[in-house]
Amino acid sequence: MERQRIRAWAYTRDCGVSPGALMEQITQLKKEAARLTIEVVGASQDISTGMSMDRRGLSEALTAVKTGCANTLLVRDLERLGEDKYTLLHIMEILQNNGAVLLCTAENTYDSLRAAGISPILFQWSFATGLGLPWLEEEPCLEHEESGG
Repeated sequence: MERQRIRAWAYTRDCGVSPGALMEQITQLKKEAARLTIEVVGASQDISTGMSMDRRGLSEALTAVKTGCANTLLVRDLERLGEDKYTLLHIMEILQNNGAVLLCTAENTYDSLRAAGISPILFQWSFATGLGLPWLEEEPCLEHEESGG
């Protein structure tokens, strides 16, 4: 099976920082993506808590996923998406519904989802809907592949 081209949307969120600090975080995500030869198709950020889905930058990121512009959401870590389990779960369901992958640059995505208590719920939902878990089937690796096989 041919690997799908990664089209990532870079997203960051923080509370109580300057807009310049968020722009620096986006710059770091883009540098990491370039190092990994991942195409970044857009970027957005929010200065807010992660306790709600009502964030302009997050809405832009999820719209890019829903419209097929991006098939990967690129974040530094899971906390950039949300600070509570239910917000994270909602975001992950949107990604799952659209066959998109979450890619964290500073931590292992699956281990972080498991630590947050989200992975069992996603497994159950995946089984019920038959949609699969795209980030577990073949998560984009953070290392360059040395060989094809």
